[in-house]
Amino acid sequence: MSRKLSQRLKETILVVDDEPDNLSLLNRILVKEGYRVKVASNGKEALSSIQAGSIDLVLLDVMMPDMNGYELCQHLKSIEFIADVPVLFISAMDETLSKVKGFEVGAVDYISKPFEPVEVVVRIEHQLRLRKYQQKLEEQNAQLQLLLDTTEALSDTIDIESALEKVLAQICHTIHWDFAEAWMPTQGGTQLRLSRGGYSHIPQFEGFRHLSEAIAFTPHEGLLGRVLISKELEWIEDISQTTRTISPRMQQAKEVGLKGALAIPICWQREVLAVLIFFSRSPYSPEQCSLALVQSVANQLASLMRRKQAEADLRHANQQLTRLATLDGLTQVANRGHFDQVLSYEWSRLLHLMQPLSLILADVDYFKRYNDCYGHLAGDDCLRKVAQVMAEAVRRSRDLVARYGGEEFVILLPNTDSVGALQVAERIHRGIGERQLPHANSDIQAYVTLSLGVACMVPSITRSPEALIAKADASLYQAKTQGRDRIVLNEGAR
Repeated sequence: MSRKLSQRLKETILVVDDEPDNLSLLNRILVKEGYRVKVASNGKEALSSIQAGSIDLVLLDVMMPDMNGYELCQHLKSIEFIADVPVLFISAMDETLSKVKGFEVGAVDYISKPFEPVEVVVRIEHQLRLRKYQQKLEEQNAQLQLLLDTTEALSDTIDIESALEKVLAQICHTIHWDFAEAWMPTQGGTQLRLSRGGYSHIPQFEGFRHLSEAIAFTPHEGLLGRVLISKELEWIEDISQTTRTISPRMQQAKEVGLKGALAIPICWQREVLAVLIFFSRSPYSPEQCSLALVQSVANQLASLMRRKQAEADLRHANQQLTRLATLDGLTQVANRGHFDQVLSYEWSRLLHLMQPLSLILADVDYFKRYNDCYGHLAGDDCLRKVAQVMAEAVRRSRDLVARYGGEEFVILLPNTDSVGALQVAERIHRGIGERQLPHANSDIQAYVTLSLGVACMVPSITRSPEALIAKADASLYQAKTQGRDRIVLNEGAR
């Protein structure tokens, strides 16, 4: 494989004329100027020649049998892949109306017979220059649009892989690739693994992609591994013709008809963030403009990927801060501050809905004695296990378990009446009993027990959330005075 661009040959010109002498003369003139020339003596031959290969300009006689020049030009302009190819009429018909008709059907110039060779060459070169300028402008517009689409794709998506999927599709549509993948470095950059982001509009390539999911590229391994190390783009002109191992899946690539391949690293300050690889069913002969376009997109993508990663890191940090701010560090259930906020919110919400709000206050019986007997580390472990039992006992996302203070816990149960609250309390009481946590200094059992006070209210404007807490606290006080290791709802014990 050579990574140097081959010398660009002159353009291909199709000459269409039913006069053999004219064909021969025009062919000699153009070949002498270094152009590649195709000839056709009628419209049918011209269309066959166009289908057989690329044409950069058509030199077309007006008067021909079966299909005249006007008809052929009109037909050419209706074919999408050749519609923008310049057509120059060459004819002995020098009348103004004939020229006007030629321009109306899509010609860009008109050369009168008998012609001067130098005039023919100058007019052809002028039209080819105009076409190059037009193509350059279209490429620049495509590049700007692709850069804009890249920015929008990354701005509109939260995760990088979804953004890569959009960007790969846009690049393939713009530069006419058939298949694309994104490979991401693993931690430490020791391997490349297939990202979720990819593009394919041909079903047969999906099987090729599935083969890649179990593959990892190491540094220097295949085309992707080499690009990971070199941090420079690299291409394969034709996979089917190369004898060099470019990938562990090279044979599969050949089988599905992939030929051209281009790999480009996405780098930020010499760190490889991803490697993009594009495949084509045709051999790939890169042009400087297309490479520049992909490189510009890669640079833009690197900047935006780094920003996206920074945003993700910031979100994660904020989530961690929020988590630390709302959780009790020891038991990993909600802390007192978060409970107060949720209680206030649920009170207001249920006030409007006129629905019940229940609360359970729970206290570990003789916990000071537990600490004195087993030590504070064992006491901490005991509180963690109690909190776990409570967390397992609640069933709904709105239910909240919180550490209220010391060995005291609170369970908030929105949209729950007293019957439902008692069921939760019983699950907690039963769960603690099943744990059989040893407590040698308890006056009531040989293991850890709980006293639970239950209260239920329908919030109203005449009462406050503190009234619900006070009611549950009164129930908890009764549970303790009645002997501990029990549940009390208002005045009744269970």
